[in-house]
Amino acid sequence: MSTVPSYDSHQQAFHRAFEPELVSILENLPVPPRARILDVPCGSGFYTAHLAQRLRDEQTLLAVDNNEGYVEATRDRLREVSFACQMQVRQGDAYHLSFDDGEFDVVWCAQSMISLDIPEALRELHRVTHPDGYTAILEEDGFHHLMLPWPPALEAVLPQAIYRASAERYGSGAKLSPTRRLRALLRRSGFETVRTHTTTIERIAPFDDTTLAFLEEHLAYLREFAYPYLPPDAQHLFDESTNASLPRSLQQQADAEIVCLLHVYTAWPKAERAEEMAQHQAVGSGAGNGVKNGMGA
Repeated sequence: MSTVPSYDSHQQAFHRAFEPELVSILENLPVPPRARILDVPCGSGFYTAHLAQRLRDEQTLLAVDNNEGYVEATRDRLREVSFACQMQVRQGDAYHLSFDDGEFDVVWCAQSMISLDIPEALRELHRVTHPDGYTAILEEDGFHHLMLPWPPALEAVLPQAIYRASAERYGSGAKLSPTRRLRALLRRSGFETVRTHTTTIERIAPFDDTTLAFLEEHLAYLREFAYPYLPPDAQHLFDESTNASLPRSLQQQADAEIVCLLHVYTAWPKAERAEEMAQHQAVGSGAGNGVKNGMGA
């Protein structure tokens, strides 16, 4: 029986909680007529399904993931939506894609660097990107991805616990912060121009059901991942802050805010194509309960 990674429930809760803003990012990707688009790794098919609904019948979308469970999940998700484009879902290795050089006008890669050897994956994404096309990567920094109203004494030590947990689990404390070196790695992979758009998403209490569900998933993840590396006094603060029955908990605080930061790195093999498409680059825009954008060249 095929299985999906242990982080799948957390990621799907994230998609449900922030779906409007995530869809807005996709809708602002410039897609040429008759384009061939690749979504890799496609995961559970959240982005694949939304891309498919946006595309027209003369455009082609291919979704690839090495996990059989995710391939099945993507196919199941596509059966639930209507779309006009040509669509294929395949099982495949992100490091050895079974496509020709420069086959795709748009390559999309979302929230996948945690599970990849980044330099090797980027070289392959560059190989399959058409010289006049681009690759867009949606990523986050695990240390600043989600800002919660923690007690200051807990917030001061939580990043250290996350760093130690990452070093223990992944062999590197920096594994959860791929965006800090992504621009340089994209250039080393052969992309001439890289631009960054940052989306800020806010949710303000009282939280809706999808936000609360994601918050519970995220707190459970932190308890399993980082909690063992917190000092005892910080563990006590964590317990109090995450006990939903207490008025001062994150779930119950009046006027509490959740701030989520997402980064889209758009990379072009040819610098001149980046300039030609610059006026269309609204990749980081979105609507919702507070969205802001920033761009760096």
